[in-house]
Amino acid sequence: MVTADMLTDAGFETIEVRNTNEALAVLEQRGPVHVLITGRHIPGNGVVLAHIVHERWPSVSIFVTTGAGADLERELPPRAHLLRKPYDFADVIRAVEASLEWLPEEPDNSLVTGPLLPGGVPVHTGADVSSGIGAAAAPVPEPDKT
Repeated sequence: MVTADMLTDAGFETIEVRNTNEALAVLEQRGPVHVLITGRHIPGNGVVLAHIVHERWPSVSIFVTTGAGADLERELPPRAHLLRKPYDFADVIRAVEASLEWLPEEPDNSLVTGPLLPGGVPVHTGADVSSGIGAAAAPVPEPDKT
């Protein structure tokens, strides 16, 4: 992943994941995470991931990348940033650095800590977001009380 390599070369600690479930597992089990950069079309839907992260970890700065010409900004959560491809790596580094200037002392996800398993990222145990926004917004049925 070129963006992660570029950020690592610039001195940032990066964690690469393959899908939204792995991203959520990292946020739940490793803290603190300050910035999320996700692609619009990451398996599981990057826009849905952005909304979940914004709701659960509001101090995490969110960047969504896209090569599409569609007006994606309306679909993003508040304060999320759109990075249109091809983007200049120097601009990405400046944007990430600027987002870090506004961080609180302790990001919201720092309360959930724990080492990652050596074999990889644990599977996310919460809502399955792989089917898109419907999975994130689906109501939970009430248990039978009879």
